[in-house]
Amino acid sequence: MEMRFGLLLITFLFFTVQPAFSQVEITGVVLNNENGETLPSATILLEGTYRGTITNLEGHFSLSVEELPVTLTFRYIGFNSASVEVTEQTTFPLEVTLSPSVEELDEIVVTERDPGLSIMERVIARKQIWRSGLENYRVEAYTRQSLSSDTAIVSISESSSMAYWHSDHGHREVQLSARQTSNLSEDQNFAGVRYLPNFYDDDIEIAGYRVVGITHPNALRYYHFRLLETSVMDGKPVYKIEVKPRRQRQPLFEGVAYVLGRDYALLEVDLKPNDVVNFPPPVQDFDLAYKQQFSNYGGDYWLPVDMRIDGRIKIGMVGLRFPAMNFRQVSRLSGYEINGSIPDSIFADQRWFTRADSLDQKPELTEIEQIPLTMEESRAYETIDSTKTIEEAFRPEGFLARMIDSDDDRDGGDGLLGLNRVIPRGVAPRARFNRVDGVHVGLNYTRRFSEVGLQLKSFGGYSFHSEYWDYGISITQRLLRVGNSSLLLMGGYENSTDTMYPSKLYSTGLSSIVVLFGGEDYFDYFRNEKMYGGFKLRRFLPRTDFSVSLNRELHRSFGDLEIRDYSLFDRHDTRRENPLIEEGTLHSLNFELGYNLSSNNLGFAGRRQFKISAEFSDDALGSDFNFAKYDFTLDWNFDTFYQRRLFANTLDIHFSAGTSTGKLPLQRFGSIDGAKTIFSPFGTLRSRKSLPYIGNRYWLITVEHNFRTIPFELIGLTPLVERGWGIIIFGGAGQTKADGSSYPSDLFVTDGVHSEAGISLNNVFGVMRIDFAKRIDQPGFFMGLSVPRYF
Repeated sequence: MEMRFGLLLITFLFFTVQPAFSQVEITGVVLNNENGETLPSATILLEGTYRGTITNLEGHFSLSVEELPVTLTFRYIGFNSASVEVTEQTTFPLEVTLSPSVEELDEIVVTERDPGLSIMERVIARKQIWRSGLENYRVEAYTRQSLSSDTAIVSISESSSMAYWHSDHGHREVQLSARQTSNLSEDQNFAGVRYLPNFYDDDIEIAGYRVVGITHPNALRYYHFRLLETSVMDGKPVYKIEVKPRRQRQPLFEGVAYVLGRDYALLEVDLKPNDVVNFPPPVQDFDLAYKQQFSNYGGDYWLPVDMRIDGRIKIGMVGLRFPAMNFRQVSRLSGYEINGSIPDSIFADQRWFTRADSLDQKPELTEIEQIPLTMEESRAYETIDSTKTIEEAFRPEGFLARMIDSDDDRDGGDGLLGLNRVIPRGVAPRARFNRVDGVHVGLNYTRRFSEVGLQLKSFGGYSFHSEYWDYGISITQRLLRVGNSSLLLMGGYENSTDTMYPSKLYSTGLSSIVVLFGGEDYFDYFRNEKMYGGFKLRRFLPRTDFSVSLNRELHRSFGDLEIRDYSLFDRHDTRRENPLIEEGTLHSLNFELGYNLSSNNLGFAGRRQFKISAEFSDDALGSDFNFAKYDFTLDWNFDTFYQRRLFANTLDIHFSAGTSTGKLPLQRFGSIDGAKTIFSPFGTLRSRKSLPYIGNRYWLITVEHNFRTIPFELIGLTPLVERGWGIIIFGGAGQTKADGSSYPSDLFVTDGVHSEAGISLNNVFGVMRIDFAKRIDQPGFFMGLSVPRYF
């Protein structure tokens, strides 16, 4: 479980990698001729072509050519380039030495404008000229990606692919071949170039952030550029430019860029994102560094030669710590075909990444040349086997680790507290406590038959105070599947304690905890014997479901049952009575339409969903009740400020409303949730304490804006920023009505419109949010806790 999370998070944060060719293989090493040290990531270009490669971390390279003789040009920043003719008489491996270039120490004239600004202005202007003529390209790519702990390489994945870029359609990649260490499966090989940053682009996607590039037309508004030094390479000046952000709250880069004078083109960048590019807890440490070289191959266009990425991430929270994960990627791009004809099928497919064997029209298979493995990488391939899993390498520590690892076989598969030994698969305990049933215990059972699309659920349990049994069974059978759409048959029977009004946020289990600790019982209860059957059309439109069902329910009150006053710490002689309901048989027809529906996350993350439901009951259906009931719920999340950040400021809106015609029984009333003692998640009226509002007509709107860490950044409270603490402002208003003279006078209805506003301190210690709410329509104040809003 933890490794799936770690792998997906690392792949999302760091992006991906590439592979290589061969006929006549030229091998060698590139050295500093002054001290004999190897030169890692030196560029080797095949003269007269768009082909080349780079050296590995140990200075070694290999390059395959169709025939000899050829001339290779070796380039390394800070050194004079060298050209080597390779003939059939040449012996391999080559040993190529480069001489350090002489640094120019011309006197720098101090002015108000740093020369680095003028240099980068020319780089940007030249880019606009040549980039306007670049329509598309095809390039062969090789990528190698390694994941390591602080002590050893854990896994390696490699990929050879054909990459395509079009000025209008973006990137596509077709993987030709791949290999990986034996502890990875093919579907865990994420190596590729589809997310490869090109630092000549105006905007660059980094770990989900959209960052202004250093050659953006308006880059001088976002960056300080300062000339650090000037050296000479091949008779041309090379300027080393310091890059620093001008804006402190926008994701930008910092580091150095090397510019080739006279051509005013980027030769190489060595950049890392600024501190704004970060992630909230449980991510504790996050570092990324990018290096990329460029060449025009003697032509008009300056294109990426490589991409080197080094990253480190550490994840942890109270009671749970993962070892640091180190990521390294090297990608080589070679064999560019500029402004040529690209098959329409490449961009007709909306997928960024495909495998060659899945295409009807396959690209010409080319053996794409690799960057030589280092000695450490070679040993990793030799020594890593399928037993050395990534899960084992990054196994967490802490008292919560065993809970995460509950399904692991390391301890004999016992699971948390050894319960897997005694509880069969599919069986789960059920328990609750309330003032009517007292203690209720039982079991739930779920069984899925995936091959035939069948799911069975059943439950049973006993309530020791009310002395009632709960039991039931439900069946869901897939009748038809077409693409992503399916038609389901649903049916079931249950006889159990039910709540008189629904809650969109709270379960009876959560209410049980509150009651046990002496708090107010949130719900009222009745007995419901229910049979139902219907159909559900799942995904008949994208993310959209529709269902229709027919219900038969027998509703009974608990009568004069004595209220259970027990709690763990004291007795409550003042617990309220459980009201009587209008008993009878209810037959109803139900419809529900839902878009993008997801389970309630208590405000942990924003949602974009809506649901419309309707229920019709009439004596024509054999019902003792005559009514029509309509409900609507909407949750929507919007990005507002700082949208270039991975986690922009957000505005979240919840709206719900319901109405009815006819005589709606109490047990079908709608509700507006209030705070549950001190617990106050998004979607509640926080200053309504311990109980909901109910009614046969109701509406509620709650809104909150998450400023994240921005307010603390503005006032310079860096320790809070580093811990991810943030500010949320919120407000809400709602109203319920019980229209009709036959309803009791003591119902929980609003006195007019209940309105409130407040502020929250978010992500406190990474695990909570502190809410402060002031009631507006009348005196009232609330302070409570809820789950932090992360997304």
